[in-house]
Amino acid sequence: MAIPVLKLNLAPPPTFWRRQHAIVGWSILGLGALVLALVGGLTWRAYHQANRMGREAFLLSRQTQESIARQGNIQNQVKAINVQKELPRWRLAERILLERSSPWSRLTAELERSLVQDVRIRSLQRSRGSDQQVIVKLKGEARTRAAEAAFVDSVQKNAFFAQMILERESERQGGGVEFEFTLPLSATPPAYAPLPKFGPTRKAETPKASTPLPAKPKAAPSPAPVKPQTMPKAPTNPARPGIATADAPPQAAPTRPLRELVPLDPDDQGPRRRPRPIIRPDKEEKR
Repeated sequence: MAIPVLKLNLAPPPTFWRRQHAIVGWSILGLGALVLALVGGLTWRAYHQANRMGREAFLLSRQTQESIARQGNIQNQVKAINVQKELPRWRLAERILLERSSPWSRLTAELERSLVQDVRIRSLQRSRGSDQQVIVKLKGEARTRAAEAAFVDSVQKNAFFAQMILERESERQGGGVEFEFTLPLSATPPAYAPLPKFGPTRKAETPKASTPLPAKPKAAPSPAPVKPQTMPKAPTNPARPGIATADAPPQAAPTRPLRELVPLDPDDQGPRRRPRPIIRPDKEEKR
């Protein structure tokens, strides 16, 4: 009798790990490396941010210390200020600021531009509000209500004033109206336009005609030559020199001719002799 053949398969059944273990292993290994790199990058970023925030905190603390030191210096300077001594200077600075912001010349010019007939301004007071706006308090009087209304309308049309606030109004004895207005000035006043000038206008100066130059004076004629006058001849036989006769005119006293000066010799270096004094006969008699 033949031996039956048994078909046996002793190998385990194939699984996914047995079939794809290499791919799965390498995939898991790559994913682990990627996660490790991501964690490392996040760690470096956190370290870098912490380092930067530390430097900023150090700078802020240093700035805080410097601010505290400056605050202490400012407090010491403020404590050292003598208010009673510096108050006039502050008032002068405030006055200069007030004058530069709205000078009296511009204010009076604008009020003069806005004045109407039968209205008179009695007083003006200028001050500065809490918002640094210049405020003008005006007191005046008008003969009629119509004149006051015309003045209000004229001021409201002027762009130099921001608005017009009525503070007080009363009837005046004998007719007329007294009023008080508050005029805040505009923060951006318009450019100044000069007021019209009254009186005759000056005529344009005509250019002066050029004056002719004076003529040159003519040369005076040369004088005629003067003939030398001949002196009268002396008599041939005078009786005595120096004595005039009856026939001849008087003669001048005879003069003695001067001796010629002897020029000095520049080579002569010898001692000079002192001149002897002249003795007159009258002095000898006195001696």
